[in-house]
Amino acid sequence: MHALIEPGAHRVGPARMRGRLYDLGAFPGLAEGRRGDQVQGELYALAGDTAALLDALDRYEGRAFRRVVREALPVDGGAPVPAWVYLYAGSVRGRRRIASGDYLAEQRPDVTRAAPADRRA
Repeated sequence: MHALIEPGAHRVGPARMRGRLYDLGAFPGLAEGRRGDQVQGELYALAGDTAALLDALDRYEGRAFRRVVREALPVDGGAPVPAWVYLYAGSVRGRRRIASGDYLAEQRPDVTRAAPADRRA
């Protein structure tokens, strides 16, 4: 997916938002969360033909996900910003919840997340 968005977006940095993350096998699924539930991911700013980029992302995510706007809070302490995210449209019943809310840390728990300036998406 990074290759898909790279020409029309630039990485802002890590961000958090309310939600619950579930292990769907080869990828995670974001679901609505309760108060205190947080997930962490990467925030990107879109540039250029955003309609075409969002259309491409919608096709990539498919029918299993729906695009919605949610508030994201940059980890560096910046102000909350509206962000497009893809919520998992299926049932999470029986799926393992990623309690940390951080899919990358869950996949590679032996690797410490690099500082934002040192990390490329």
